[in-house]
Amino acid sequence: CPLGSISSIASGITLGKDLSKMTTVRVPYLRVANVQDGYLDLTEVKFVDVPEAEATKYLLLYGDVLMNEGGDFDKLGRGAVWRNEVEGCCHQNHVFRVRTVQAELRPEFLAYWSASTYGKRYFILNSKQSTNLASINSTQLKAFPVAKPSVDEQSAIEDRLQSIDRMIDMCQLDVDKLKQQKSGLMRDLLTGKVPVNA
Repeated sequence: CPLGSISSIASGITLGKDLSKMTTVRVPYLRVANVQDGYLDLTEVKFVDVPEAEATKYLLLYGDVLMNEGGDFDKLGRGAVWRNEVEGCCHQNHVFRVRTVQAELRPEFLAYWSASTYGKRYFILNSKQSTNLASINSTQLKAFPVAKPSVDEQSAIEDRLQSIDRMIDMCQLDVDKLKQQKSGLMRDLLTGKVPVNA
């Protein structure tokens, strides 16, 4: 069913407004760079002044799914679940906030669905494109078709996918260790630390 029928979707703070005649508060906010494919990169969270009356309007709640409006093709439609990692955090207008009706659609399931081949294809085919950049609007996001198995089945699918993600992470650690080991051996051979027998 269309995502808009089982969630509320909102845009975030528009930067660069003249706020000189307003009472403002300083809040942390998420940008496109923070929303990665299935996770949030919070190594650099910026702050912005917003009108005091609007601060709660943009406030993220636990379980909100953050989806990128645009950027490079690989950034389009990225989904990650917010888990209150930064207190009082808001989001920029290039990041959509999707608040699901959790009795019908689990946030984690939506994040996986948007990251699937189906989800990526939908966003690319329905985006407005220019050289190396693409964007979607809220109408296209609301129309995004989402599979809707039962909540229990959604949870079971998440469990399996998380198990596979953990396996991939472990394999990646092994690959990284082997690359480090190879690099060390090459350095030892090239510097003569370890002799090469003819």
